[in-house]
Amino acid sequence: MKCPSCGANLTIDDERCSFCGVDNPFAVKHRKEMHRFTREFNQTKEEVMRKSSHVNYWAVKITLIAVLVAANLGILFFINNSYDFEYFFKARKIESNYTYHKQQLDALEENRDYIAFSCYWSDNDMYCCDRFDEYYAVNQACSNFTYLYQYTMDIVLKDETESTYFSKEDRVAYVADQIEYIYKYAKKGEYDDEERFKPQHQECMDDLVEDMEAFVQTYYGLTDEEMESFADLSKARRLILLEEGIEQYE
Repeated sequence: MKCPSCGANLTIDDERCSFCGVDNPFAVKHRKEMHRFTREFNQTKEEVMRKSSHVNYWAVKITLIAVLVAANLGILFFINNSYDFEYFFKARKIESNYTYHKQQLDALEENRDYIAFSCYWSDNDMYCCDRFDEYYAVNQACSNFTYLYQYTMDIVLKDETESTYFSKEDRVAYVADQIEYIYKYAKKGEYDDEERFKPQHQECMDDLVEDMEAFVQTYYGLTDEEMESFADLSKARRLILLEEGIEQYE
């Protein structure tokens, strides 16, 4: 399964996305279903014991074992298929509103509202519908820009809200990661699927890269000379420049 926020791979036991730190909604639902199945099994057990008081001991034991086996099989079946069920119904719902969603995404892309694009994609689970695959690279880059903006603002404003999870150094490292990903998704030929690089999408990606570089130069104090070669630098070298740039916020 995929993280609905950044698209990273998740397992049913992951409480949070290991990449972006967002809560895993599938894990939350899994825990709720496990509690529900446990509660229903205990209720069934009590009912069997109450109604079987006149039946011999071994018949009660066999009945309880059968109920337990059935409950466990039900839990296993649900765990193995819950994501597929939810994914299927979400995809059907999105498909039924295809025209509306496409209009919204096209408008956000045309306005270069990167953060709003990423939020719309995540809030509406657009990743569930294959018909929107052409927007995949745009969304990934917009999502990276959103995280880059968030982490940078946390540094600039000295926001310690999530200090338990991310130190200032962690946030700078994440910013370097987001920059690397933006360059990756904006690169022509990165994917075999040409649908993802229709002219309007490539134009948006080019503008996003330009806006990202202007943002980085503004908040990290990079010089024009440093920005000229910024895209060609290694991630490690970019990280050094970023770390030097945040010293102004000490």
